[in-house]
Amino acid sequence: MAKFYADAFVAAGHEVLVIHGPEPQVNDQSGTELTSFVISLRESGIETELLPDLAFPLFPSVIAKTARIAAGFGADVVIGVNARDRAVALKTATRLKLPGVLSLQNRHHFHGPLFVPRLKEAYYRRAMQNDLTMAICSSPAVEEEMRERFSVSSERTCVVYNGVDVINFPDFSDNEKQQVREKFQIGPDELMLVNVGRIDIQKGLEVLTRAFKEVIDSGRKAKLIQVGDVHDGPNAVQMSAYFSSLKSYLQENNLADRFIFAGWRNDCPLLLRAADMYVHSAQWEGWPLSVVEAMGAALPVIMTDCSGRPEGFIDCEHGIIVPRNDVAALAAAMKTFIDLPAQDRNEIGQRGRQFATDHFEISRTGRKFVEIVERMIEENKAAREPIGSS
Repeated sequence: MAKFYADAFVAAGHEVLVIHGPEPQVNDQSGTELTSFVISLRESGIETELLPDLAFPLFPSVIAKTARIAAGFGADVVIGVNARDRAVALKTATRLKLPGVLSLQNRHHFHGPLFVPRLKEAYYRRAMQNDLTMAICSSPAVEEEMRERFSVSSERTCVVYNGVDVINFPDFSDNEKQQVREKFQIGPDELMLVNVGRIDIQKGLEVLTRAFKEVIDSGRKAKLIQVGDVHDGPNAVQMSAYFSSLKSYLQENNLADRFIFAGWRNDCPLLLRAADMYVHSAQWEGWPLSVVEAMGAALPVIMTDCSGRPEGFIDCEHGIIVPRNDVAALAAAMKTFIDLPAQDRNEIGQRGRQFATDHFEISRTGRKFVEIVERMIEENKAAREPIGSS
């Protein structure tokens, strides 16, 4: 989303500088070359600057360094995107007397041992109370959390759904799609289900594995491809243990050849286009980009109510939304779509794609995001303009 919104600012005639920490190392399993995120930003005309201190954003010096870089760039606003960097962004904005805007992609969970999560949340809350100009939330669920959990007034929150380039979502030849299915040994009488997301308790993969077991035990023929891996971070050890428990469950139930962990991949659009349906089992989200991408690929989508229910979304017309942490409901939804004729699934996928085009197309959501930030900039300039000046 940082890239999408930065592109939207450039398209609107603004200059953008992305101040970032070290890029994480990712091992891709698809056989394609990974492109550095920083390189992709620069190729879009976006300036970047590495600030290694952002790897440890609680150090007070990081705010002074960030402010120095932003001031040298001539910034009119400071926008925080990554959760761990948001307090730094807001405090930097306050130091420079600029609007401090947050792009909130998810609901908040603070990790660490013992009392560390409480300290992080207290630090974060103070930044929200003292330094926030506007929180642009990715869904009403995120906005509700900001108001209720962090006591942020409604005047300082708004909603802009996460979006992707739905209209131009890539397509592939029938041969390319078939090659993918053959690589994962999807038989002609089997359906290919896909889930995309890092290996994390947040993603509800223990619910997905158990629901998928119910599907297979019922005699349905399907394979599920899970794209993702454990992400580097403070909870990597915990998530590695979680990953091991998932694999053990699949082994114990003879599902390891049907529920396939594919690791990090750089060919998700092709996987989605080759699949028959998408399943999202998360416990909480902001508004999941992977779901919107699946809709862009015209896949029938099953997802939990981890982000609430978008206005106008109708079950079995645009997809199916089930209660989170409900194994039986998730399994029932998968069985419903598996049992439909292929033509019916395709029609649901096409209606879901139109719903995503109407609500989550990035050209619309990006423009809305830019307009909100431009208003913050103009209001700040007007407030700082000396009385009587013209």
